[in-house]
Amino acid sequence: MAKLTRISLDNNGELDRRRLHLREISDDLDAPLETVGQDLRKARQLKGEDLIQIARILKIRRVHLEALEESNFDAIPGRAYIIGFVRSYASYLGLNPNACVTRLKAEIAGRGEAKEGQVQISAPRDRKFPQGTVIVAVIVIIALIYGVYYLIVAMNRLASEPVPPVPPQLAAQAGLTPPPSAPPPATQAANNVSAPESDSGVAPPAAETAAAAQPAAASQPLPDGHIYGAQNKSRITLRAHKPTRVTVVGPNSQLYLDRLLEPGDSYLVPDASGLTLSVSDGGAVEMILDGASIGYAGGAGAASTALSLNPQELAGKRTRG
Repeated sequence: MAKLTRISLDNNGELDRRRLHLREISDDLDAPLETVGQDLRKARQLKGEDLIQIARILKIRRVHLEALEESNFDAIPGRAYIIGFVRSYASYLGLNPNACVTRLKAEIAGRGEAKEGQVQISAPRDRKFPQGTVIVAVIVIIALIYGVYYLIVAMNRLASEPVPPVPPQLAAQAGLTPPPSAPPPATQAANNVSAPESDSGVAPPAAETAAAAQPAAASQPLPDGHIYGAQNKSRITLRAHKPTRVTVVGPNSQLYLDRLLEPGDSYLVPDASGLTLSVSDGGAVEMILDGASIGYAGGAGAASTALSLNPQELAGKRTRG
């Protein structure tokens, strides 16, 4: 059996040492061994000094001295500080610093063995799925997504496919009368619109026919559209009768207007020299000079580019017309 050394103070303030056997300690359970901290407290009380005064002299915080006396070593930062504080405190109180340090190390070692003997209960580990399970789950999810996508595409195709008409023979056998087939719109337009003939019985050219059709389109009421360039001082107004893109460019390629005009929209051309007009459909833009129409920017369905917007030139064209 290991032997322990019990150290205490005698009446003269000196250390009273005697060796005790473990069997003696077990026989006297009501008298536990005194710690280094208890000996330090007794020595201080015998000298009649206060912790605040000792802390000021030793330059050790009072809370650390209290921790030493209570053997609360966890309140002191580090083993080296504990040993140094005990050595300084024991020397100040007149105790044997080496003996106190030796006892202190034994106490610290005993606490470490007690901690090692304790059963540590570790927190339950997070359950992790195997890597193969995760890969299989990802593959299944991708397959489901692809299946849903394929099903949606197939349903859209079935919905978009037109139903073929019933053959005439089957319709006759079933007593169904197929609806009369309507002529194509282009054919109807060709049948309904007859080209005017001249006095000589010869049809006029296509350009004259388109020009003759333009006043009919102009006679139709237009909706109230947007007015662009209302702040401009203008003599020329461009009015759209059909959706068309209108571009007005000035000198040095300065862009005044470049947008799609809807029926009823109009643009007031500023009084500036060198402006030109380009439209995707000349027959869709009516040109108005000083409040009077002077015709269209071109033929119906034909693009017109770089048309001069000089009021004098347009007035001359109107006079010649």
